[in-house]
Amino acid sequence: MHILKFYGYSDDTFGEYGETGQDVDNCGSLGPVQCVIDCGEQGRLMVIGQYTKASLDNGCWMIGVSKVKEYDDFPDWKIVAGYCAEVEYSPELVIEIPDGPFELEWYKNGVRVDE
Repeated sequence: MHILKFYGYSDDTFGEYGETGQDVDNCGSLGPVQCVIDCGEQGRLMVIGQYTKASLDNGCWMIGVSKVKEYDDFPDWKIVAGYCAEVEYSPELVIEIPDGPFELEWYKNGVRVDE
C-alpha cells in the first residue's frame, strides 16, 4: 500500500509529502487547491486544501475529502486526519491507497495545473 500525506505550508502551498513530494503554490490567493487521487479501477478520491484567515488575521489550513463525481463510489481506503508535526498551523490528512499505480491530478480553484 501507498501512504499519502497531505498538508499545507505557509499561506500558499498545499501538497502531498508522503510518497510524491508534489505540491501546488496558489500565490496566497486563499482559494482551494484540489488533488484527485486516481487509482484506476481501485477508485479515486479528491483531497481539498484551503488556507483561511477566518478570524483575527490568524491563518490555518483546512483539509477535506470528497468523491470526484457525484455517482462515483467512495473508496474503502483508510483516511486519518490529525496533528501535523511538520507544520503546526496545518492538519495532516493521511490516506492509505492500494498497491499499484496511481496518479495525482492537481487543480487550483477548479482549474487543472499542468506539470
